[in-house]
Amino acid sequence: MNQTTRLERQLFENTHKLETQILLQTNEIGKLNEKNNFLEKRVEEMEEQRQTELKALKEEKEQIQELVLRQTSVIKELEKQLHSASSNNSALQQQQQELLDVVNNLISTMTVPTMKTSVMIPESLTVYTDCAAVFKSGKKQSGVYQLTLPNTTQQIKAYCDMETSGGGWTVMQKRFDGRVDFHRTWKEYKTGFGDPSGEHWLGNEFVSQLTNQKPYILRIQLNDWEGNMGFSQYDQFSLDSEAQNYRIHLKGYSGTAGKISSIGQPGSDFSTKDADNDKCVCKCSQLTTGGWWFDACGPSNLNGVYYQLGQNTNRFNGIKWYYWKGSGYSLKSTVMMIRPADF
Repeated sequence: MNQTTRLERQLFENTHKLETQILLQTNEIGKLNEKNNFLEKRVEEMEEQRQTELKALKEEKEQIQELVLRQTSVIKELEKQLHSASSNNSALQQQQQELLDVVNNLISTMTVPTMKTSVMIPESLTVYTDCAAVFKSGKKQSGVYQLTLPNTTQQIKAYCDMETSGGGWTVMQKRFDGRVDFHRTWKEYKTGFGDPSGEHWLGNEFVSQLTNQKPYILRIQLNDWEGNMGFSQYDQFSLDSEAQNYRIHLKGYSGTAGKISSIGQPGSDFSTKDADNDKCVCKCSQLTTGGWWFDACGPSNLNGVYYQLGQNTNRFNGIKWYYWKGSGYSLKSTVMMIRPADF
């Protein structure tokens, strides 16, 4: 009897424990179901939000595509108008040249003095290939003049120095205050940049065409921060065409800015930050900045970084002319200019 009672008591206790555990598990399952319902609701909300955003993105994409189509149409129309304008401009330039030829022929055939003095040629019709031609025409004041590329009707504005060493100089480079960035691309150095009345680069293509018509001389004027001036002059100067990377050719050096030339010899190719034509694996234009005839990062670079007074020493990427001021001295101002050798 006692044993039976004991077994019944144990059975009751075990049954009570099981019921308690089942109740706890039931509560846990209930909580999990609530969490699951909450998560399902959140997933549904997120899905709805995603669908809404997706719909908005599709609408935006359609709007962008429509805008691109409209812009493409506008661009094509502008291209047509530009092509038409270019054709008209070329025709006008040809007519201008023909008119100039007619006027010149009339002048050359006139024999009566009174008639010669009465004929006036508009300045806009007068063609100058360089500043020496401007000087010889009687215009002897330094300033910006319009020049015409040899054998073309294409015009370019250039600064003419009519005072230095007899005048007639076409300025191809000028630096004096650092306002113009000279770390430019090949295309920019080809066509020119800056303002001819201020800091600028005239353009390799124009200089190449000009110096291959007849012999030219190159004069480089330099100023340091201590008030000293020096110059380097070359009796023969020319640039090859773009196909030869505007290779520079110089002969007959003289001047006060060093006993020997600071431009590497023989001729070096021109390099820019996007066109590496030097003889160094280090890419001199990117290392020292600017476009120049670097050779192997040689002794000069007049198109380097412009440093102000007090910051211009120990600067190996500055405006450098080694055989005058050394490799770490950055100059205050520079001018490069050319003139026919028979001026």
